[in-house]
Amino acid sequence: MPEPLAPWWKEAHDAARLLASNLEAAAAHASRDGVYTPPPGAPPPRRRRQPGSLRHLAEVIRSRRLAPGVSVDMDIVAGVLAGELRYLTEPVLVTAVARAAHLIARAPFAEADAERLAVACAHVAALVAAAEEADRRAPSLLPASRGGGTPQRAEPARTADGPDHGDDRDHADGRDLRDGPVIIDATFTTRRPRRHRAVLAGVVLLVLALAAAGLVVATRGEEPAGDEPAGEAACRSDTTGDDVIADTPRLFDDDLATRLSPTLDFDQMNGSARYARHQGRTYYWGRAGSDDHDPHSGGARVRWRAGGEQWHSCPAPLAVTERGYVHTPAVATTIGGQPVTVQICLWRDTPRRENCTPEIRNG
Repeated sequence: MPEPLAPWWKEAHDAARLLASNLEAAAAHASRDGVYTPPPGAPPPRRRRQPGSLRHLAEVIRSRRLAPGVSVDMDIVAGVLAGELRYLTEPVLVTAVARAAHLIARAPFAEADAERLAVACAHVAALVAAAEEADRRAPSLLPASRGGGTPQRAEPARTADGPDHGDDRDHADGRDLRDGPVIIDATFTTRRPRRHRAVLAGVVLLVLALAAAGLVVATRGEEPAGDEPAGEAACRSDTTGDDVIADTPRLFDDDLATRLSPTLDFDQMNGSARYARHQGRTYYWGRAGSDDHDPHSGGARVRWRAGGEQWHSCPAPLAVTERGYVHTPAVATTIGGQPVTVQICLWRDTPRRENCTPEIRNG
């Protein structure tokens, strides 16, 4: 079972999540009302770019020098929006992301707004410092052992800087997005931080067990493009009618759909998860593309399962020669009368990497 957060760490994470939600609202405003403009001196993109994406925010921060002395990329912007403690204790980063979002949305951002964010960052930093001190003091507060045995010193509780992303970041993953934002009738669910030592021990034991059985033959990064992970059923099995819509672009317009934030972008890969309604039902899908100046192959996939049944995988491979976006099938939020849990992923073939949203549970 994952370890629960210590009370003093929960307070720090709650404060960080509140601050991140304000930044995410500004990024959503930029995505909705902003316009993509390439950095000064850069050629216009050959295909439409999404305003307010992680890439766009990072470009604006760098080109406008909004974070002097700090090298900012998409992963750092994603970490700020995901509420990772190591970033939300840095007022320069937090203010830069907020200011960039306001510039894209052409909305005012006063010095008083920057000062409020700096105060919020200082508050998060104070809570983190208090939590670290509580970790150091925790062993001394344990009662002495009884019965003459040798007292065992408890190890201070360790927490991660942010939520456990699983395959995502990797984003990662692709914020592990925050708990709680409601997406129509769905909410993101995340796993609590777990001890790195326990995870490492589990990985070591698993590798040793597989090696002993002679089964260690390949890593995930060596899977062929578009292959469905072992144990996952085909996309349309256990479905009927329009539970899964194969030709997503024919029925759904990306620009009219709601995009989950942040995007799944990483390195040369561009991708996002979206949802929209069709004939009274809600559908989720993903799309994938690659940079024009450094194209890579990869793709997007949507995973789904109804109730507690087996996962299904719906991949959409992206060829290195494809200069547009490819779309996964669109999956309804209820199948066979059961609520569906979905997860959207973006992958690159070489070197292998995959960013995924958290599991989005409906119903």
